[in-house]
Amino acid sequence: MDISQFRYALGTTNAAKKLAVVQATGAEPACLSVPSGVSDQPLSEEETVQGAINRAKAVLAQMPGNDIGLGLEGGLMYDDCFTQQWYLISICAAWNGESLYVGKGLSFPIPRQAAERIVREGIELRTVIDEWGNTTGSNQQGGAYALLTDGRIKRADVFEQAVTAAITPFVSAFYQ
Repeated sequence: MDISQFRYALGTTNAAKKLAVVQATGAEPACLSVPSGVSDQPLSEEETVQGAINRAKAVLAQMPGNDIGLGLEGGLMYDDCFTQQWYLISICAAWNGESLYVGKGLSFPIPRQAAERIVREGIELRTVIDEWGNTTGSNQQGGAYALLTDGRIKRADVFEQAVTAAITPFVSAFYQ
């Protein structure tokens, strides 16, 4: 299974997301910032997936010399069934002009006080993480995952899982 055989277009210039694609594929993606068409801070799995799909389709349309468009979107979802807790999710949509696949990375609980501020103030998780970590641009680096796990998990690692899941159907004989 040679996933480095494709030319990838990534619908963002975010450094952590670009690193995730490189780690997952071994290939350097062509990057272009395209709109997600959803909220800056998606607050459901559906909205997060839609944002990833929108990015994947838009970037491939705008960079047609590539084989697969990738849209990576981070968002929050609330589990009202089991834990009554907010979770950070990382989604990758992969689109080749004919087939669409969605991969998901680790689902990670976020502190209640962060979720409450995001919902109440209409801010992004990165704003809270930048404040707590006394930094700027945390979403371009290790993100919430790195701050909350003391560096054991990084944003690129979680998106790497999502990218691998989304592109596997394009290369695995089991999907043919």
